[in-house]
Amino acid sequence: MRSTSLAGMTVAFALTAQVALATDDGPLGSLASAEEDARVIHLLNRAAFGPTPESIEEVHRIGRHAWVAQQLIPEAIMDPEIDARLSIYPALPMSATELLENYPAQDPRRDEPMGIGPPQRVPFEVAAANLTRAVHGKAQLREVMTDFWFNHFNVSAQDGPIRLAVVSYIRDAIRPNALGSFSDMLRATAESIAMLYYLDNYVSVAPGSRGPDSGINENYARELLELHTLGVDGGYTQDDVVEVARAFTGWTFTPPRSGTVEFAFFPQLHDRGPKTVLGTTIPSGGKREGLRILERLATHPSTARFLATKILRRLVADDPPEEMIERTAEIYLVTGGHIGWTVASVLLSDDFYAPEHRQNKAKSPLELVASALRATGADVDLGVEASRRVGDLGQPMLRAPAPTGWPEVSREILSPGGMVTRFEFGYLVASGAIQGVRVDTNLWESILGIWGTDGLAQFLLGRLPSASTRTALESAAAGGATPALLAAMVLGSPEFQLQ
Repeated sequence: MRSTSLAGMTVAFALTAQVALATDDGPLGSLASAEEDARVIHLLNRAAFGPTPESIEEVHRIGRHAWVAQQLIPEAIMDPEIDARLSIYPALPMSATELLENYPAQDPRRDEPMGIGPPQRVPFEVAAANLTRAVHGKAQLREVMTDFWFNHFNVSAQDGPIRLAVVSYIRDAIRPNALGSFSDMLRATAESIAMLYYLDNYVSVAPGSRGPDSGINENYARELLELHTLGVDGGYTQDDVVEVARAFTGWTFTPPRSGTVEFAFFPQLHDRGPKTVLGTTIPSGGKREGLRILERLATHPSTARFLATKILRRLVADDPPEEMIERTAEIYLVTGGHIGWTVASVLLSDDFYAPEHRQNKAKSPLELVASALRATGADVDLGVEASRRVGDLGQPMLRAPAPTGWPEVSREILSPGGMVTRFEFGYLVASGAIQGVRVDTNLWESILGIWGTDGLAQFLLGRLPSASTRTALESAAAGGATPALLAAMVLGSPEFQLQ
């Protein structure tokens, strides 16, 4: 298990503080080193859940481009440590049948619980595992994009069978496609039990096919066009929504009483007539109608622009430059909707590293929790309590209440009251008070004794603090603040809240 040591910290200082802590380089060499240090930290703040001494050293050693190239093929990254950490969550590898058997609805007439636990336990396991991956996983870019795409294709794990279905939704639909083909992920989410239930498509049938009151439900069709692909200004009409909804009638799942819950297409529930979507006639073809629509939507120019904007909003700026949007959308189209290459075109561009795009985005609650645990060298033995802290900060994991997911722009993430909660969280981390998470709290005193408050800030931020933060730390230290409180002040500083 990873731990932070003074030796590891010294390596990080040697790589990230050549100028700030005085070197023998000439002026040009020092400036070049400082700029590369800043770029490495920026890359790890956006393409990972924050820098660690080890990740800083790795990116400097192999170079930023090589690091991004490695991250684009996450399945090739050997990470037995994360596999061991996740083995304590029994729900993760289970099939739908196994989940129904092991996490059944509890019978109040029985004194003893059945199976491993109630269905409500499963989302807590999944959230804890996601948090653990964000902190300790080596395939960091995949985890960043898994979080991004789960928010894009949001479902709430509070709703009915989604409590169990969220396992396969993330494991089989989102994570394996997070850096792959958008078309593949679009189909995987459309066929997932979680999405079918969340947006009511499982009850959308040809009028009268399930009785006189049965008929089409437009919820999935509308969100497919507005939130998943084209965007609200993507050029579709209400008629398109209706026609798409007709095409997806009969897409449902087997009932839990059958012993499992699996995707199923029932031809007898499908509206067999031809459909016209975005000006193109879709001939009657059963399930193939929906597949054709998904493929067309995945490669539509409006989808390219909509997704490019959202990806840039996550990786670059709340209001990304128009030139970057157009260029990224073009890359998306040229590559046939390949997410990994589209993301790489952003991370390897000069615009990504422009000074105006650094420290310009507020960390989401998950980003804040994960980056704080990574910065402090925390060891997450059990991630349940740490994942709950994400909810304390305003965005409960797997439980965004609306199909739009959680907001990602700074003005909707930060608030004066929220900053108090963020500082309180920082103190819990710095003092080692989060259950299931081990932090070497003796480290703060050791750092302060050698490098002072500037050194403590350098270690946790990856760079020296601003003048205002430095003054606050020095004043607090002079007033007798404990090492843990000083570390918490760094974690609560404006510099740490931004990325």
